[in-house]
Amino acid sequence: MKVMAAVVAFVAGEAMNVRRVCEGAGISRQTFYKYAARFEAEGMAGFEPRSRRPRSFPKAVSVEIEEAVVALRKDLADQGHDHGATTLQWHLGRDSRFKRAVPSVATVHRILVRRGFVLPQPEKRPKSSWRRFEAPAPNEWWQIDAMDWVIATGLVKVFNVLDDHSRLACRSRAVLESTGEEAWVTFCQAAAQWGLPAGVLSDNGLCFSGKLRGFEVLFEAKLRDAGVRPFTGRPYHPQTTGKVERFQQTLKKWLRRQDRRRGLADDLAELQARLDEFCAYYNQQRPHQGIGRLTPLHRWQASPAATAAPEPLAHPAPRTPPQTLTVTTTGMIRVNDVIINAGSRWAGCDALVLECNHDLDMLARSDYPASLKDRIAGRFGHLCNDGAARLLAALDTSRLAHVIAAHLSQQNNTPERARGALAGALGCAAEWIGVADQVDGFAWRSVG
Repeated sequence: MKVMAAVVAFVAGEAMNVRRVCEGAGISRQTFYKYAARFEAEGMAGFEPRSRRPRSFPKAVSVEIEEAVVALRKDLADQGHDHGATTLQWHLGRDSRFKRAVPSVATVHRILVRRGFVLPQPEKRPKSSWRRFEAPAPNEWWQIDAMDWVIATGLVKVFNVLDDHSRLACRSRAVLESTGEEAWVTFCQAAAQWGLPAGVLSDNGLCFSGKLRGFEVLFEAKLRDAGVRPFTGRPYHPQTTGKVERFQQTLKKWLRRQDRRRGLADDLAELQARLDEFCAYYNQQRPHQGIGRLTPLHRWQASPAATAAPEPLAHPAPRTPPQTLTVTTTGMIRVNDVIINAGSRWAGCDALVLECNHDLDMLARSDYPASLKDRIAGRFGHLCNDGAARLLAALDTSRLAHVIAAHLSQQNNTPERARGALAGALGCAAEWIGVADQVDGFAWRSVG
């Protein structure tokens, strides 16, 4: 207000020291005279704030480029492909129309924001918190995983094999069940095209690994026979196989778009054709942000590939046989110099019914889904024959007159295997062990 009053007085002809007025108001003399000229021409309206926006933008993105960005984004989204600013800028750089005027990634992002295609996501984890690791060369190790997908006939599985260094999709294969045999066939098909890797990284699914359960599954055994080292991430830590997990997110997004456009795949053959189509695009045409916006095929071809060992690898030795321990009459178990209170209720009993749900080898070879196998054989699943035998061996059996094996799986166990495991723990004849039928149970036994 002080400046406005001084300007009005100055225009009215009042004598004043302009320099001193400007110093007191904190403005320059150029600004004072600018407002004086505006007031003289427009009156009080001359004091209204005015836009400082330039009258022209010689370096502004042309309407043609902006429309091309929007059209390309819609086209990629309709096909189910990545359509972020980085991907759009990569595709524009390969369009002959814009070779001399390709906008930066930041410019493309601003166009998308201005046109309403970008939504804020403040809850996303910052990239600075990631801990990245990468194989030093192609075929140094592959990552393998399986995912569910639905076709017209129902739920099926898809095995995916990814090269850790280049992100190359070595093989995506549709199968009915995720068994060790199907995993091996998928691996062999990938190796036939890209060569044997030095190692294979997987999660702890039973079709890939039995390490946590104390035995070697078919997939691990065949890898070692081929000179390929199998290794796994720690339980409940999917980030270790994060590259193939992220690949499966991209694949599912694309498959969902195809289902909306073409309908569900009629059978495995049609789903396989879609998987092959996606892998060809993913490997040869899609820029990957994790490898400097190169295509996976370009990254794979850029350096020499590692190879498998020339000789078969050693198979792991079986775990140390369980130690037989006896619960005393007071409920104590002595393990070396440690005494464990197991409870007096285990000090001795006349009859015992033990769950012998499954045989580990039969379960590993079954056609159950991998998730179901993991649940059955996990810490909170069912008791296997070997587990029941270990429990039986730890008990005081001096009074034991009856042992019944119960809850046997019809698909993954047999009475002969259950009897053999329990008889081995007791040192008795297998015929002495009773078996409960799933429907009729077992006959009454006299105790005491």
